[in-house]
Amino acid sequence: MSSITFHVKEGGERLEAFLARQEAGLTRSAAQRLLEPGAVLCNGKAAKKKQRTAPGDVVEVDLHVP
Repeated sequence: MSSITFHVKEGGERLEAFLARQEAGLTRSAAQRLLEPGAVLCNGKAAKKKQRTAPGDVVEVDLHVP
């Protein structure tokens, strides 16, 4: 399984926007699609679609989810 882990320094933005800003090559719409099947974990739990980041969050993205 190929995954990428990000550490949030500044919070307050929606998770898909945060992921799109990272250097993973994801667009915001691609990040939204990954949130639907549970391919994104925030602090070890499945991330919700409208979830906002908080400082210190650990975000893991599984890139092999269809």
